[in-house]
Order: sequence, then structure tokens, then C-alpha cells
Amino acid sequence: MKIVHVVHLFHPATGGIETHVFHLGKEFVKNGHEVVVLTTKINEAPAQEELEGIKIKRFWSLNLPFVSSVNFSPGLFFELLRQNTDVYCSHGYGSLMPFFTSITAFLKGKPFIFTLHGYPRLTGILGLFQLLYKTFAASVFLRIVKRVIIVSKKSEEVIAKEVSPDKIVYVPNGVEYFEGGIKPFTEADSISYIGRLDEYKGIDVLIRAFAIVRTKNKDIKLKIIGKDEGMKEKLQNAAESLKVDAEFLEVPYSEVKEAYENSKAIVLPSKYEGFSMVWLESVNYERPIFSTLVGDAELFFENVYGKDAELFLFRNENELAEKLNCFLENEERFALIVKNAKEKLGKDYSWEEIAKRTLDIYYTKTIKSR
Repeated sequence: MKIVHVVHLFHPATGGIETHVFHLGKEFVKNGHEVVVLTTKINEAPAQEELEGIKIKRFWSLNLPFVSSVNFSPGLFFELLRQNTDVYCSHGYGSLMPFFTSITAFLKGKPFIFTLHGYPRLTGILGLFQLLYKTFAASVFLRIVKRVIIVSKKSEEVIAKEVSPDKIVYVPNGVEYFEGGIKPFTEADSISYIGRLDEYKGIDVLIRAFAIVRTKNKDIKLKIIGKDEGMKEKLQNAAESLKVDAEFLEVPYSEVKEAYENSKAIVLPSKYEGFSMVWLESVNYERPIFSTLVGDAELFFENVYGKDAELFLFRNENELAEKLNCFLENEERFALIVKNAKEKLGKDYSWEEIAKRTLDIYYTKTIKSR
């Protein structure tokens, strides 16, 4: 089977969708399928390359300011029309890629599969953009779509208002599970955030919580790791005003392992998530992960942490500070919890299993379209 994935960004860019498509593609290639990723050009990345068997084609695009996922690429659209594939796939509510991919699939009589990685509730100018997107773009591709794969069960109640519920199927994100070879978190000295630096990630909550934590734990450090989406200066000013010495870093995907290993714990203070890759990767790298109750957080944390899930979930900065202090004062107890969570992770969330479930959906819709 030939599979074309269309995304607004891809490797070497890092993010949930980029990681999802990359690992799915690797598994599809292992199973003998041809995978092509069409995306937009980033930095000095070549226009064409092959990575882990995935054929990548990048095109110049016109980007809208303040909305990184909204870009238009005439060259990519023409390449879509040129591709002869069995199934067209696209990702991300808010991107224009699903719209153009669905139109192409419709014109060529091929199935279109859309993966919803989350459904943010935006306000202000971005809220107006979301309304326009829902009215003029999503209404089109959700009419053409054969299946909507949701990675978060929480998203179903929202997207079911826009697409027939019988088209929706749940397949969570996965992780490249491995065993051993990880430096214990007890040897690290930093609390870290890993992800994009944007308004909806709630990083200011972590900074304020850390200001409380360091009064009891003066040797602990704070690292903010990720690509700036317009919030870095504001966050730096917030840290400075609280006399928090935060280190801001941007690391390539190839160095993400080191970012986790150099962290004692990871914090995800998001105002919104679907099914975060950071949850999975933190458990995989045997790092305690503290998160707001967003998306599928409760479901995932109860699955991997069991009766201890509440130790890792927080609702505000004071609760986060309290739970981080508890962790720092009881590291031996948390080490056992983290080890048990890692074992549970491999059973339910390996990319091999997730790819198999996804391929079953592709096969079903491809056969029916013939």
C-alpha cells in the first residue's frame, strides 16, 4: 500500500504531530508499505530526502503570522494532485493541510483519513479564526473524510458535533518503547518543561510554582526547553520578576533523549492538550511527569500510575509546588512508581501496536473505496 501523509511541519521540526507521523511512518515502512510525507520547508532542510525509509518532500509556503499551523503552499498542492496513492492522510485541526488533502482525495476518488490530535478552544482573534476555519475549511474536509482518528477520547465530544459519530475511531498516541540504558532521575538536578513556548502551554504557571519550590529546594534548577512561538521574552520577564534563574533552550529532535535524561522531573502545565507525547516520553525515559488535568491526562495517568495517579496531577501553581516538593522529599518512593509505570507503558502504547491499529483503518477504507 502507498500512503501519503500531509502535515504543516515535519522533521527536523519537533512537536506532537511531527513525532506521531514520523513513528507511524517508520512502522508502516517496516511492514512493507511505501510512505510519502508532504510538508513545508523549514530552515535548511533539503527539499527532498529519505529518512528511515520515509520519502519526504518539502515545499515553500506562505505562513500566516501568529498561527504556525496555517500555511499555504501551491507547490505542495500540485504535488498532491500528482501523487498516485492508495490513501491520503492529514493531521491537525486548524491546519489548511486537511482541506487541500481532502479535496485531492475527492478529485482522485481515493479515501481521505484525518487524524485529530486535539481541539483547542481559542479566544479573541484566534477564536474568530477558529470559527472561520470551522465554517469554511473543516466543514468541507469533514464531509469528505472516511474516518476521523482521534488520539484523545476527550476530543470525541467536541468533534462529534461536526462529523458523523460513526466515522470516529479512537487510537491513542504511541511511544518508541525501549528498556534500560537510562540514567536514573535521582542523578539529575533540573525540573524541566519540554514543548512549544506558546500561550496555551501555561509555562508561566510552572515558573510561579518553581519560585515556591526553590524556597525549600535551593539546588534544584529550572529548564524551559522548546521552540519559541512568541512567548519566550514574556516568560523570561516573568522568571526575572520572581528571581527565578530559568534556562531557556531549544534542542533538535536528535537531542531530546538527553533533555529528558538531564531532567529530574518533567512538568506539563498546559491549558489544553489532547493526548500529549510528553506524557508518553516522560514515562518511557523513566521521568516523573506532572500535568494539568487536560485531555486524556486522567485516563493515561490512571493507566500507568494506578492508585498513585493523583500524585502527578495538579490544578494550579500552588498544588504543583506542593506536589513537586513532595516528590523532591520522597525520591526513593517515586523511583518505584516510575519503574512500574514504564512496565505498563510498553504493553499498551508501543508504536508497533498503534501502527497496526491504524493500518487496519487504512485497509478497511481503501478496500471499500475500490
